[in-house]
Amino acid sequence: MFRLFAILSTLVGLVSNELRPPETWAKPIPFFQVEYQFSAPVSLYGPGHRGLDFVLEAEQSVSAPTSGLVTFSGPVVDRNIVTITTSSGYLISFEQICSSLLPGDSVRRGQELGKFCSINEDYESHCESCVHFSVRSNRGYLNPELFLGSLLPSVLKA
Repeated sequence: MFRLFAILSTLVGLVSNELRPPETWAKPIPFFQVEYQFSAPVSLYGPGHRGLDFVLEAEQSVSAPTSGLVTFSGPVVDRNIVTITTSSGYLISFEQICSSLLPGDSVRRGQELGKFCSINEDYESHCESCVHFSVRSNRGYLNPELFLGSLLPSVLKA
């Protein structure tokens, strides 16, 4: 009986640690309009929108929502991407920003990461003047609104 209780309490401890609410980050753009919301895929490789698309003006700055380490900065196919790894292990990526940051650079909350830009005029996106903001963990993509404090809790209605 004691052994069963120990196993159950360990499992509850593991689950409760994994499900704690994330920290709140700063907004990467002070005033923004979200063009496309997060839409989780049904399966690992299924369709969905794995982030938020912020509408920006040309050359508008994007700031780090939290401190971390730049783990990628450069072009991927036809667009520029900057990825930051936080101390909690989250990967934050911004797509379509030009940055002078290099992998290994430390960034602090609120520091400018780069500016909205397009490196390829032939690049076609579902949102031509948007920066895509995504958050990943070891469990997959997460809704960035969880970290920006803008996601309201679910409410059951009768």
